[in-house]
Amino acid sequence: MQKKSLEKLSKHSLNEFAYKLIKEDIISCELLPGMVISEGLLIERYGLSKSPTRSALIRLKQDGLITSRGQQGSVVSRIMISDVQEIFQLRLLIDVTVARLAAGKVNETKLRALNKDIHSIHKTNKKSKMTDYLRANRKFHKYVAESSGNQRLAVLAISLMEQHERIIHLGFAKQNRRQDFIHFHDEFVEALINGDSELAARLVENSLIKGQEKVMRALIMGSTDQISEVGKNLSLK
Repeated sequence: MQKKSLEKLSKHSLNEFAYKLIKEDIISCELLPGMVISEGLLIERYGLSKSPTRSALIRLKQDGLITSRGQQGSVVSRIMISDVQEIFQLRLLIDVTVARLAAGKVNETKLRALNKDIHSIHKTNKKSKMTDYLRANRKFHKYVAESSGNQRLAVLAISLMEQHERIIHLGFAKQNRRQDFIHFHDEFVEALINGDSELAARLVENSLIKGQEKVMRALIMGSTDQISEVGKNLSLK
């Protein structure tokens, strides 16, 4: 965004803009795990002023996406294999509960439109296909989580989804294994619309278990130094 456009934003809006901009680049691994960052580097990269950049850094540290190293500065938080396992374990608890609660509460038109977006992106040949797919997938799950009627649960579900998306970018996109992750939600959509809470929960559980195995294998077999060696002997289950 050009400087004149940024100047039109209020202080709060500018802080939120900076936070979301940097956060998206961390999630998509444009800013790779282990990358050394500083206020100066981010100001130069994004054309932001000091105050919103500092505000964004504070929030991203609270999110666990940036780690402070004292006088050595800060780094984009690394991803350990044990982190992946913990995220999947939490999603099995949170997302399955979300599915049960959201069944019968979703807006059919809205849900079908979000699912259609995922299918449409899959049919394109754009270089950004994987990034666009994951964002559309996150938007879909965000709506389902918000439809649960439990705001605190929705916040947890969305946060875990963002962390999961970062792992996918690093594990699959970097190894050109995008097709391993792309999947669709047609049966899940019908279960939610029909109010079949048990089927919706079961579909989510099965999808997460299969997804965990694929992700863990991709990361363990990968050679990228952004993945910590710690925990490579962890089981997949």
